[in-house]
Amino acid sequence: MRTAALALLMALPPVARASDFSKAAVGTTGSEFLLFDQGARGIAMGGAYSAVTDDAYSLYWNPAGLAKIPRISATFMYSRYVQDITYQSAAVAKRVSDNGVLAAGLRHRDIGEIDHTDLAGRTVGTFHPRDYVIEGGWGQAIYDLSDSEMDISMGVAGRWIHSDYLLHGDGFGGDIGILSRFYSGRYIYDVAFVAQNLGQGQKFDQVRDTLPFRARLGTAVHPNNALTLSLEGIMPANNTPHAALGMEYKLEVDRNIKAAVRGGLNTLTMQSLGFATTFSAGMGVSVGDWSFDYAFSPFGILGDQIHRFSISFNLPAKTSRRNRER
Repeated sequence: MRTAALALLMALPPVARASDFSKAAVGTTGSEFLLFDQGARGIAMGGAYSAVTDDAYSLYWNPAGLAKIPRISATFMYSRYVQDITYQSAAVAKRVSDNGVLAAGLRHRDIGEIDHTDLAGRTVGTFHPRDYVIEGGWGQAIYDLSDSEMDISMGVAGRWIHSDYLLHGDGFGGDIGILSRFYSGRYIYDVAFVAQNLGQGQKFDQVRDTLPFRARLGTAVHPNNALTLSLEGIMPANNTPHAALGMEYKLEVDRNIKAAVRGGLNTLTMQSLGFATTFSAGMGVSVGDWSFDYAFSPFGILGDQIHRFSISFNLPAKTSRRNRER
């Protein structure tokens, strides 16, 4: 409990404005692309994922989830937004000790060609805005705080942020996360806390932007091996607090083939883009050590639909020959 309290205090933004965590704070932070969700599985579940994540995407959702990786996990996602905006991410994580997992990742946003105009409104050419994020993380099981009724893990992530517009800007940020699994209730359930985007924002000219800090408190329950239900409360410094719900149902088609259907709801865009944009859905197929996932979400009055595709490779824990034969 002392560890969790210390992490919570460390997560608080160093300077908070009166308008933070409200609708009046929209547009007051920089580096908004840091809030673009990663991985089709978590996106399909409405973003209620900080207590569910268990692969290299944990570098984004909750670095404490890295501790769940048995050996190696590698992920890649491609996403197309409105107009010509694309967003890609890749991450890899490897267990390096009995209780520790090391991860690294890269994100890239490409906005496409934009007309460059002068103060008189004349077009003087074009420019091509791009954003880059290079990050690393560490997840570790905390055996001193774990027992037969509870497992606890913690994680940290750090990142370098670079944007290439007409001007260039750099920033540094990081996350801290806690993940606990409880076995004492009727069902196994997980509880997570994450503080995202702590650090120093980008500076393009005279003023340095504030990073889009966000706190997440999530839980997930597993009524059986096939079903996962998740709930999450999200507090972004640049918007109003909102909630997310998620569901995943897995079906074993064959010994080496598994399928999953997913659904979610996130209230963030309910007022700005309409009720329909709160829903998301998706599916996934796992073949051996490979997983292929898809997520769909409507964009409401903007008239576009967003499709995300992700691929992941996850090596399971090693088992003895005797266990494999069983």
